[in-house]
Amino acid sequence: MPLTRRQFAALAAVLCMPDLGSAQDTPAKGGTGDGKGVFWRAKFASHEAVLFGYVRIRASFLPEMVDEGKRLIDKAETVLVDMNPGLTLPTVKFKNTDIKPVFPGLGQPYQDEFRTVLGPSFPQARLTTMSAFEAALLLSGEGQQGFSAKDPSIGLVLTDYGISRGLEVKTLATDEEMLRMYRPPDLEKVNSVSPAAIVYLLDLRRSVGPLGAYFDSLYKARDGEEIARVGAGITSRGVLTPSDFLDVKAASGLLVERLAGLPAGTNAFAAVPIGLLAGGFSILGDLKSRGAELSAID
Repeated sequence: MPLTRRQFAALAAVLCMPDLGSAQDTPAKGGTGDGKGVFWRAKFASHEAVLFGYVRIRASFLPEMVDEGKRLIDKAETVLVDMNPGLTLPTVKFKNTDIKPVFPGLGQPYQDEFRTVLGPSFPQARLTTMSAFEAALLLSGEGQQGFSAKDPSIGLVLTDYGISRGLEVKTLATDEEMLRMYRPPDLEKVNSVSPAAIVYLLDLRRSVGPLGAYFDSLYKARDGEEIARVGAGITSRGVLTPSDFLDVKAASGLLVERLAGLPAGTNAFAAVPIGLLAGGFSILGDLKSRGAELSAID
C-alpha cells in the first residue's frame, strides 16, 4: 500500500480539524482564540501581515471568502504561502500482506455499511483487505469539495490573484526545510488505526452525513468551535492526523520566526493551514509573544 503526496495532501485537507481538535481541551495560546477566525491581522511594530487559514478546497465553493481574500490582497505588497504546493514528498510503500485489514474486525451492521459507503469505488476483494488507516482517509474525505485545474483551490486562486496584481509570491518554508520536518509513517503507525476508529467514523457519518462535505460546510461557515469539537472526538479514537507525519512544533516555530522577522515596512498576505490558527497548534499566541497585535478580521 503506497502513501503518496496526494494522499497526504488529502489527509491534511480533511483532517485539519483534529489539529484543531485539541482546542476543546487546550485554549489557544495567548488567549487569542476566536472560534470563527479564518482571516487574522498580525501587526508588529515595523510590519504587518494578514493571516489566511486555508484548507485545500475548491474556490468556487467559497465565493464570499475568495472576495474577502482578494480585498485583503489588494492592500498587501507581497503574498506569502507556507510551503511550495508542488513539493514532492517521498512515497512510502508497504507490502499488502503486512497491512492489517479492517473489515474482519468490523461487526454488523458496520460491515454492511462499510460496503455501502465504499463499495461503489472499490471491488469487494479490495474492501476486505483495506487497512483502517486507508479507510479512515477515504471516509474523512467523502463528499469533500475537491479541486481541479478547471476548478482550482482557494489557495491557488488567491495566489494567482496576487500575481495578477504584480505582487511577489514567496514561500515561508523552503522545500528542504519541509522535507526535514516530514515524518514518513512506518508500518506500526499505519496498523495502529483500529476497527474501533472506523466504527466511530461510520457512526459520525450516520449523524452528520459524509464527513468531507460536513467539514467543508463548517469551514465555509467559519465555525471553528464545531470543527474543534468534532475533531477532538475523531483524534481520541486513534485516527491519524497530519501531526503524525509532520513535526508540527518545528513547522509552526519556523513560520512564527519567518512572520515575526519580515523586513520593516512589509505588508503581507500570508496563507497558512487553518490548523495553525486555532487550538493547541495555534501560532497566534507565539506571534503575540513576539510583539504582534492580533485581531480577527470579520
